This record gives sequence, C-alpha cells and structure tokens, in this order.
Amino acid sequence: MKKNYTKICFLALFCFSFGYSQISNEGVFEISASTDVYFENEYTNKTTGTHNNDGNLYLNNNFVNNGTTTSTSGTTYFKSASNPLLSISGLSNEINFYNLEVDVTATNTKGLSVNDGFALNVENAVNFTSGDIRLVGEAQLIQAHSGVDANTITSGKLLIDQQGYSSAYKFNYWSSPINNGGTFSLLGGKFDGTDSSINSFNPQQASFNSGSPYNGLPSVVDGSDNVITPLTINTYWLYQYMQGTGAYSDWVSLDENSTLNPGQGYTMKGTNTLLSEQNYVYYGAPNNGDYSFAINSGEQSLLGNPYPSALDSEKFINDNILILDALYFWVDGGSTSHALTDYLGGYAIRNLTGGTTPSIASPLISGLGSSGSVTPPKQYVPVGQGFFVEAYGTGSIVFNNSQRAFKSEIVEESVFYSTTDSNQQESVKQYIRLGYEDPEGFHRQLLLGFLPNSPADINYNFGYDALLNRHREDDMFFIIDNDLTKKYAIQGLDDYQNTLEFPIGILISENGTHNIMIDALENFSDNVYLKDNVLNTTHNLTESSYSVNLPIGEYLDRFSIVFMPQATLSNNDNDIENVKIYYDGNEHIIISNANRVELKSIKVFNVLGQEILALNKNLNNKTNISIPFSESDGVYIVQIETINSKHTQKILNY
Repeated sequence: MKKNYTKICFLALFCFSFGYSQISNEGVFEISASTDVYFENEYTNKTTGTHNNDGNLYLNNNFVNNGTTTSTSGTTYFKSASNPLLSISGLSNEINFYNLEVDVTATNTKGLSVNDGFALNVENAVNFTSGDIRLVGEAQLIQAHSGVDANTITSGKLLIDQQGYSSAYKFNYWSSPINNGGTFSLLGGKFDGTDSSINSFNPQQASFNSGSPYNGLPSVVDGSDNVITPLTINTYWLYQYMQGTGAYSDWVSLDENSTLNPGQGYTMKGTNTLLSEQNYVYYGAPNNGDYSFAINSGEQSLLGNPYPSALDSEKFINDNILILDALYFWVDGGSTSHALTDYLGGYAIRNLTGGTTPSIASPLISGLGSSGSVTPPKQYVPVGQGFFVEAYGTGSIVFNNSQRAFKSEIVEESVFYSTTDSNQQESVKQYIRLGYEDPEGFHRQLLLGFLPNSPADINYNFGYDALLNRHREDDMFFIIDNDLTKKYAIQGLDDYQNTLEFPIGILISENGTHNIMIDALENFSDNVYLKDNVLNTTHNLTESSYSVNLPIGEYLDRFSIVFMPQATLSNNDNDIENVKIYYDGNEHIIISNANRVELKSIKVFNVLGQEILALNKNLNNKTNISIPFSESDGVYIVQIETINSKHTQKILNY
C-alpha cells in the first residue's frame, strides 16, 4: 500500500512539475487526517484505483471517478478562482465524500456539475461557499448523517430536475427536494426545465396565472431550443391537504407565494405543452436531515419525498409502522377536462408487500397507450414525488436520512407518477396480480404477495395488508379476518402453501360482463383458481379469465382464490355422490335420492352464475324430487347442499 501511495504522490508532483494535463491514480491513494492535498489539474481515479480521503483535498478542476472512493472524515473542496465550472463524472456512477464544499469564484461562475446517473454520496455536510451544484438528469445527492440539517449556505444552491404530466388537465402530486430559507414556495423554488440540457445552470423562473380557462402555458423557445418565454403554471390547481378526514373542504388552496415545509406534498397541473412530459428544475438549498409531521388516527395527509434522492418506502413505513402502513400515489387515467365529474384516475398503492396499480380505465379507453402503461409503485419513491398517507395511530410521521437511497427512474427502480411502462420484477417475493374489469373497462388490480421470512400471516398484518383508498361502484377486493367492512387491495403473508384460501368480494352496480383475470405472475409457477362457493366450482385463471354476469348486488362470500381444483378440494361424503340429478325432457328436473340423504337446499343457476331457482323446504323423506323447470333451452347448473357438503351437476334441457 505504501508503495502505491508513494508512486501516486510522486506522479502527482511530477505532473505538476512538467505541466501534464491530468493526474491519475491506479493504485491506493490515501490522504490522512489533518493533511492538505492540492490538485491543480483534472484528477482521474482509474478503474483499479482506490481513493480514500480523510484529510482535505482541494480540486481546481474535474474529478473523474472510475474506481472506488471512501471517506470517514475530512473535506473535499471543489475550489477554483480560474475555472467557472468543475464536474464529477466517471464510469463508477458514484462518488463518496465525508464533507463536500463548493467554492468557485471565477468570472461567470457556475459551480459543480454532477454527471447524469451519478450518486453523490456525502456522509456529513455539503457547504455552499460560492457556486451551485447541478445534478444533471438522474444524478442524486444522498447524505447519511443523523439529526438536523448540517449543511451551510453562503452563496450557492442545488439544481435538480423532475418531470411531470404535460397535459393541462392532469394532476401531479409533488413534493419539493429543496428549500429557500427553510420552506419552499413555487416562486423562487420551481423553474422552467424545458432547455435544461443546454442551459443547465440558468433555468428561468416559472411564470404564473390563475384565471379562466385555468390552463398552464408551455414555454416559448427560439430556433436553438433556448427558452425565451418561460412556462406558466396555473395556480388555481395548487392545493395542499394536511390532517384531513376525507372532506372535499379539507383541500387548502395555494398560490405561488405559499410556503410548504420539507416533506409536505402539493398538487399541480401541467403546462399544456406538446412534449410527452414537462421538465421542471427545483432550485434551492437541498433538503437534508430530520423532518416530522403530527397526525391523528383516522386523518390523511398529502406528504412526499423531501430529499434530492430516492426515498426507501419500506424503511419509511417501518420507521412509522405505529402510525401508517401504506403510501397512496395519484395516477391520472386520461382526464381531458377540468370538470370534477370528468376526472379519470385513482391511487396506486405501496406497502411492505409490494405495489399495485390504481383502478382506471383500460389503456385504450384512458388514452395511456398500450397495455401495461401504468406501473405499480416500486420500493423507492422518486425525487419530487408526493403521496397520501392515512394514519391508524396518533403521533408524528418522521423522515430521516437513513431512508434515503440512490435509485434511478431510468432503470425503473423508482417510478414518478406521470405514466410509464415497466416489466421489472421484484426478486425473492412471489406475486399474484389479480385483475378485475367492469363492463365499462375500468380495471382494478389486487396484489397477493408471498414474502419468505416475513412476520405476516393469513390474518391482518400492519404494513403488509393495504386498504383501498377509495372503491368504485363496481370493484373487487380482498376480505381479511372476515371483516366485511374493509376492502383490501394488497394482502401479504410469509410462505406460500397450496392449501391456502383467500376470500374476495365483488361489488356489482351495473348489468353486463364482469371479468376476473390474472394480470401477472411473478416468481410464481402454480395454477391459480377462482373458487365459486355457490356453484362449488373452480376456474383456472392461469389458463383463462373468468366472465360472470351477476345481478346487481354485493358478493362478499361467494368467491375466493385457491390453488387446487375443486376435485381436490372436495370433501363430499359418499352418500351425496349417490344422489342423481337429471332433466327428464318434459320440463322437470329430477333429484333421485335413494338413500334419503338430508338436503338443506336445491339451487339452479344459469351459465352466467345467476341464481334462477331455489328450494329449501319439503326436500327430505323423499326418494325422488320433481322440480318444474320451463326455462329456455340451454346449459344449467344444479347445486344440492347437505349439512356437510355441496354437490353440483350440469344439465341440458334441450
């Protein structure tokens, strides 16, 4: 190690002495505590290099990191009076400092640019003495210290991008990753990012309007794509929601001067641009450290990721497990009007089991594109993403640096809700994504997850089972603990067993065909069956969807998900197997009960599952029961029920 260190130090001195343009480390370069090192020219830590700074490193130029960096103390200074713009880049896509300071005082100073997709990891403090830090594209700043914000701001700020819906009719739920003076307001904090690829350090402040027709306006650009008139945000659609109880009046309107604390969410609509998404730039001091929000049991709040990095939803939920157990993300389903009655959208849900999509119209109806256009929320909440929480306990919801992580939206480790597509699977966990579609084409997805070594079981479990945020008049949901008052979108438990059974409820408010299907199976290879507890049948959903046309009503004990076909599940006694059922060809159904098995009921259903006849009296002490039957020609299902079992049989009345 000492040999490499000596060689590197000598190489650095040699390069300075002879005016070479670059300094390189191919071995182990260590700067010990209380040691100052100055690099005038660009410094490259090569793929074989290990760079450890526990002292003070002063860089007058760029840092290219292709290798490994560590730091447990000390400060890295990007300090120059001659170069207006310094940069961090390299093949490793990450760099690690203990403290970081930017002090660039050259003419036309910009500051420090961090390359797209780079993780800027700072254990302790970021100090802005002079110059900005520009996180380009998917670059993120991650700080790890505990407690309150340790950063200092003399002159300089952070710039970071995020994209939202472009449509003037679609809501995004936002949360700012920066503050100015401790709070965030759109005026002074949110800027036009349309030309950020060519003017990364000089975004223009967004403009604002508030009147009819209540639409934002896109940027005006010149022939070189420079913004000459910045985008306009319509303030009519700016709202916050804190400690509400579900009333529409709990939404509080904002304007461009309203202040929000780090971690508070807000709503905003797009700018009516023709671009697929609108890019914005947040410009201010990076949020860092601990934040908390009081909430009472039964209340809801619109919060969001407060940091200029991804937020680990599982760590966040576990840190607040006595208060909340899921995050709810608004997804617009293709709204084309400002009228409240025309809003199309719903809430995607994320908890410790996984994520599921909202109930919105199928893609071709909603205008979202091809199937699969809406992605379930991933484990990591992106920069700027707002979300709802609902408290089942009273206390303070906490954010802290231990919940931060570097995860990119480009590789779909996190998803910002505008709309995207993803087929990425979460390893280890086994998922069954059940789908339900009503006659109008609205689609609900339920998530059944098996999580080896988790504490969850078949009963309700905090953090693993998630309620629907709201249900439609036609909908499907899990029923847990036989509690018919609650409707669950996610159910999670530990290990899979093929003897498990999961009750589901279905609400039907309109006539027509309702379909139940498998949306996706992830790390799961067994067949999945829909069990009809009335017909005593099972349908293999793995092979095909199940269509049903039932009368309007609530079906809370009829269907369940199982993993074996009915022949395997059946516990019918031998006597009932001797009961014969047939159509006599003369408008009668005959039940032949030679052993006089005690019958509780006889029911007849059509092939759509609709009950058309039911008998429960005068059924016993008879060896033959003749039931008048004059329905139209077709296939029908007869179900007989005894004290211990049920038996079904198809008949033809041609």
